[in-house]
Amino acid sequence: MKTAFFGGSFDPPHAGHLGVARGALASHRCDRVMWVPSFSPPHKAGREQAGFEHRMNMLRLLTAAEPGNFASDVEMRRQKSPSYTFELLEELNSRGEEEFLLLIGADSLLELHTWYRGVELAERFGVLTYPRPGAEVTLEILERHFPVKTAEKLFSGLLSGKFFENSSTNLRSAMAKSANWSDIISRTPAPVAEYCRRHGLYKIRVKGKMENE
Repeated sequence: MKTAFFGGSFDPPHAGHLGVARGALASHRCDRVMWVPSFSPPHKAGREQAGFEHRMNMLRLLTAAEPGNFASDVEMRRQKSPSYTFELLEELNSRGEEEFLLLIGADSLLELHTWYRGVELAERFGVLTYPRPGAEVTLEILERHFPVKTAEKLFSGLLSGKFFENSSTNLRSAMAKSANWSDIISRTPAPVAEYCRRHGLYKIRVKGKMENE
């Protein structure tokens, strides 16, 4: 069995994320998608985000009705800081029960060589890549940073098709500013939108209180 490791802040998860997971499964290059919210993403420093438990709960709601998808709290259980994808994939694959692949966007693939042990990661583990606007991936570009065979392997992992683009940043802003929850539901599954509304997530803080702008 092949499981795609789909990591991110998921703050909140939205329809674009769901489209990526569905596309990966439809490609038949993986059997399952494991959604892994980051425990303490270093690139989010300086911005208050929804707590880990909230993000896990939202992912559980999102994946409950999606065959082949499940959420994992492996990042919280490890509590590594910094948490390196290479080490996590190595740990998961060492169990020998299934093969774990990495599922990332084209923008991340173009930066993969800069990741911790990025070249080794590409050589040792499978990588599936979904397209992102403005991030054109060619074999020539990959060969600038990886050995030829590794570049060919990465290029063969590109997923075809169109993927719906959405933004957690824009979604948070919409939740903070709008009472039009029908618009919110068009961007993220209804159970997730309702969870955010019920728990008052992403509202703007004013003098210690949570208020709509």
